[in-house]
Amino acid sequence: MQPLPQSDQDDLDERMMRSAMVEARAAEAADEVPVGAVVIAPDGKTILGRGQNRVLRDSDPTAHAEIIAMREAGRALSNYRLLTPEGGCSLYVTLEPCAMCASAILHARISRLVYAADDPKAGACGSVLEVLNHPQLNHRAAVRTGLLAEECSRMLSNFFLSRRGKKRIDPHPMDVEEALLGGSDGDEEEVVRKG
Repeated sequence: MQPLPQSDQDDLDERMMRSAMVEARAAEAADEVPVGAVVIAPDGKTILGRGQNRVLRDSDPTAHAEIIAMREAGRALSNYRLLTPEGGCSLYVTLEPCAMCASAILHARISRLVYAADDPKAGACGSVLEVLNHPQLNHRAAVRTGLLAEECSRMLSNFFLSRRGKKRIDPHPMDVEEALLGGSDGDEEEVVRKG
C-alpha cells in the first residue's frame, strides 16, 4: 500500500483519533477511566475494532481499550496477527499504552501506533518504559505521539478530579457531536516522535 501524502495522513490521523475519543467518552459515561482506541485496516478507511476501558464492567484487569479494540479486529480478520494482504493495521489510542498493551501490540504485529497523551506513570512507549520498540525485539511499530494530547489529557484529568470531588480544570474538551465533526476550533498542536 502506498503511503499517503503527509497532509492526507494528518487528516486521517486526526479523524481516527477523534473516533478513539468517542470511545473514551463512552468509557467515562460508564464510570471507567476515559481511554478509547480504534484499529484501522491498511486502507485507512475501515475500522476493524473499537475499544474502551472495560476493566470495572467486565471485572477484567486486561480489559484496556487497546486490548478490546485488538480483540475485535482479530475477530474481524480471523487472525491474531492484525495483518492483511495490503499490510499491517494501525492503532489509535487516547493514552500511551502500558506494558501489557505495548506487548499485545507487538504480538498483534500492529504496524503503526498513534497515541495522544503520554502516561508519565505507566507509559511503555517511552514515558516510563520502552517496551514497544525495544532493540532486542523482532517487531517494530512506527509511533506518532501527541496528536490531540491536550484534549485527551484534559479529559483524563477532569475524570480523576471529578472522582475526587474536586472542580474540573475547565469544561469537557468536546461533546460527541463535536468529536465526530472535527472539534470546535481545529487549533490542536501535534508532537511527532518516531519510535
